[in-house]
Amino acid sequence: MNEFDLIKTYFAPLATSPDAFGLEDDVASLNPPDGRQLIITTDSLVEGVHFLSEDPLETVAQKLLRVNISDVLAKGGTPWAAVLSLTWPSGRDVRQISSFADGLKADLEHWGISLMGGDTTSTPGPLMLGFTLLAHCPQTGPIRRAGAKQGDDIWVTGTIGDGYLGLKAARGELSLSRPEDVALLAWRYRVPEIPDLSIADLISNVAHASADVSDGLVADIDHIAKASNFQAVIALDDVPFSSAAKLCLEEKKVGRLELITKGDDYQTVFTAPPEAKAAILRASLQHGLDITKIGKIQSGQGVLLQRSNGATIPIRSEGWKHF
Repeated sequence: MNEFDLIKTYFAPLATSPDAFGLEDDVASLNPPDGRQLIITTDSLVEGVHFLSEDPLETVAQKLLRVNISDVLAKGGTPWAAVLSLTWPSGRDVRQISSFADGLKADLEHWGISLMGGDTTSTPGPLMLGFTLLAHCPQTGPIRRAGAKQGDDIWVTGTIGDGYLGLKAARGELSLSRPEDVALLAWRYRVPEIPDLSIADLISNVAHASADVSDGLVADIDHIAKASNFQAVIALDDVPFSSAAKLCLEEKKVGRLELITKGDDYQTVFTAPPEAKAAILRASLQHGLDITKIGKIQSGQGVLLQRSNGATIPIRSEGWKHF
């Protein structure tokens, strides 16, 4: 199968927008909806670094989308269109691309995204994937890391730590009294749970600063604190964990600091004024969003961890570093 047959078979059916020209040309045409501003993000996944060689390709495709979608949701953006870069190992059966395309199709349809183009090539090395996501947000612009104000509350969606625990589970490095929790955690590493699309409107309406939790909760809050020139105080005992993560804590498989300093959660952390609390809780109930208040913005620098008794905890590692 040559490159053009591959595109026609697996990826052209995903180009649902007429502006993609059926992936029959070298470019696509885009115009954001009236009254909306275009925003863009991109991420890459490399076999053996961001996913395991034995991971099902359907889940690899879904993870590729979700690590990008989490970025635009945290900015108050609505996912819209995408470009895919597929670098396929020359020794791998090209028919496996069908499984990858199935996973891609499922999440593109779920999030209402049209594939607009991309590039396909081969390599003697590992599977490498690049995904560029275009989104739109209100004309007021995306909600950036810089923008937190003194007195803001810090909120986070979902739960923290499952991505890190899931990697351990997927590698066979985790055992628990409930084996089903090990399987669940491995799945959440492969296919991250990210916030519902409704979080974008909430972020646009109430947030002063926001980021997705990809490098680790502490690291991504620190990004906000540094960009805003304030200190973030995190109430460690208020950070939300899943039942599986709580079991890991109970059985002493992991510590709280590990859970909040590792990456791959892809939730949204944001700051908002105290008077926005009612709107946040209302949106949580209306859209079934899990949103938890976990701290405060105050004068100072960096991140401060506190227990419920007021004791502070030193941070030895903030989170994942790419280099």
